[in-house]
Amino acid sequence: MSSFIVSKVEFIKAAGLMCGFEHGKGRDSHKWFIDHVREQFVNAYRLNVMSFNEQYGDNIEEDERDYDEEFEAYRKMGALIQAEGYGSDNGIIFEKVADVMDKATFRRSMWKFFRSVLYQIENEDAHCTVSELFLTCLTKLYESDLRGTEGWWGEIELKAA
Repeated sequence: MSSFIVSKVEFIKAAGLMCGFEHGKGRDSHKWFIDHVREQFVNAYRLNVMSFNEQYGDNIEEDERDYDEEFEAYRKMGALIQAEGYGSDNGIIFEKVADVMDKATFRRSMWKFFRSVLYQIENEDAHCTVSELFLTCLTKLYESDLRGTEGWWGEIELKAA
């Protein structure tokens, strides 16, 4: 399989989107995730570089830039996507401030980004580590749908046909 290194700035944008999306949940947000998602995406970038170098016997250096401005811009966009473009003041929604991607399209787009990154990582341990991060992200992206679903909590029951 041929692979490439996904640019670090793309990982930073994804981290910003996930951070903002999760933070936008308000009191239901997961603080640990918000506080650590950026470093986890940077680690995913590093694992992509490591796997590429291992696969091709290369020695590509990691991008050491921080991309703080990009992270902050995408964090704000993630929060707006969570709020469906509405702004708020102390939790009170007061006006539509932006036309943003709808949540369904956002979730599918993030999932496709995750799949594209995982396709680039040949090293099995690195692939598993990044997969764990992306599974966590997917649970954050679909959490509202899952909370509203009646179903199996520790038990699986289907009626026989």
